[in-house]
Amino acid sequence: MKTKEIILILVLTLCLVAVVPVTFGDNTSVTYPLTPVITDVTTEPTFMPTVTSPVTEPTTIPTTVETTSMPGQDQGWIDVYCNVDGSQVYFNNILEGTTAGGILSVQVSVSGTPVQTITVTQSGYTTWTGRPSSMPSPGGHVTVYATINPLTTIPTTIPTTVPPVSTGAIYAQSNPAGAAIYMNGNFYGYSPLTIPNLGPGTYSMKATLSGYTPDTTLVNVYAGQTAPYYPTLQQSPQPRPTGSVSVTSTPNHAAVYIDGSYYGVTPLTVTLYPGTHQFVLKYSGYNDYTTNVVVYAGQTQALPVSMSTATQGTVVITSIPGATVYIDSNAVGTISSSGSLTLAGINMGNHIFKVTATGYNTWLNTVYIQANTVNTISAPLTPQGVSPTPVQPTGSLAISSSPSGAETYVDNLYRGTTPLTVTDLASGDHLVRLSESGYVDYTTTTTVTAGQLMPLALTLTAAPTPTPTPVPAPGSAQVLCILATLAGICGYMRRRC
Repeated sequence: MKTKEIILILVLTLCLVAVVPVTFGDNTSVTYPLTPVITDVTTEPTFMPTVTSPVTEPTTIPTTVETTSMPGQDQGWIDVYCNVDGSQVYFNNILEGTTAGGILSVQVSVSGTPVQTITVTQSGYTTWTGRPSSMPSPGGHVTVYATINPLTTIPTTIPTTVPPVSTGAIYAQSNPAGAAIYMNGNFYGYSPLTIPNLGPGTYSMKATLSGYTPDTTLVNVYAGQTAPYYPTLQQSPQPRPTGSVSVTSTPNHAAVYIDGSYYGVTPLTVTLYPGTHQFVLKYSGYNDYTTNVVVYAGQTQALPVSMSTATQGTVVITSIPGATVYIDSNAVGTISSSGSLTLAGINMGNHIFKVTATGYNTWLNTVYIQANTVNTISAPLTPQGVSPTPVQPTGSLAISSSPSGAETYVDNLYRGTTPLTVTDLASGDHLVRLSESGYVDYTTTTTVTAGQLMPLALTLTAAPTPTPTPVPAPGSAQVLCILATLAGICGYMRRRC
């Protein structure tokens, strides 16, 4: 064998030994890999191209790798906006902080416990409670708006400067509801309703509703109180025949009351059910006129009324108890312990009133007494030798009239003739009365404001002239009677001659 052939056989033998496992006596096989196995590159097991007994376990790399969350991927923010800075914000009843610059941003876990309740509080304000519309997304924001309002406080003391209540009201509620409500003949609305700012006194109320009989009554109103008027209306019976009465009066515009209810002023025509009805006419300065009228179905009758002038009125004088009251220099009584004296039957016109008491300065003034009216006079007395009470702020009235020269009374006290300016009037309402011969007295109420001069221009109305009663012309029967009488006298005279 040649040398080259020997060398080739040795090389092939070495290659075979490098590939085929060599078996030892204990049957342990040793594998000599030609190349190393890189396990971090492939997940496929490596198999030897030789005998597989024993087989080595394959090395497997898991296909899923656990990832680590990046910071902020599980966090979001809830932004709470509030109109009051410094307000405390609670999430699920846990304080998270206070608002500043109108906002508080709170970081929350997106996957954690959701925020169910948000509460915003501040001392002296109402508490706001709500909830977010949703939880924020990772890295996102959810906005919540909370508005809180100041608490309303009620003063524990009543200011001493509050003026006393001088008016009242009437609350009307009909059964059934919805009735038209009238006061003193004027429509005010539908039940239920309240008629406010009414001076103390008596008011005529009326409630009407289609299909029901009207209700009328008198309601008394007191200062600071609301008088109730609860009419219960009855369904109207079958239509009944009615009659009418046409009422006129001298003087005109007299108030007409029928069966105790106010119906209006003259001239006035009223429709009534048949029967007897009481009519009462009232006019300031005249005696009340009262009569009964029988109304007949289908007939209209006239009721002309001539009212007689009243001559006397009533006086109520208020002053200190024990003071003596004089009218036209005649002592008429003493102020009672209640502080007043009532005098009835005082003739209408001007009277000089004087009130005296020991240790006090005398009060003296001219007062016009209105007939058929209660005239109230206040006569305050000041102690002698004592510094007078500080003068309260007052206002004035500049009163003019057409025609001029009318006697002027303010709160029933004579102040002179128009035109004139009346000073030293306390703030509030005052009764002004003007009287002039040949004219109807003018009475009004005006308000005086402290520190101001209020103009008051009034026009008087001429008094009505009584219509003379015509003398009826003699009828034909009367003429025949007169002629027969004259003929008889002539015959008698002839026989005598």
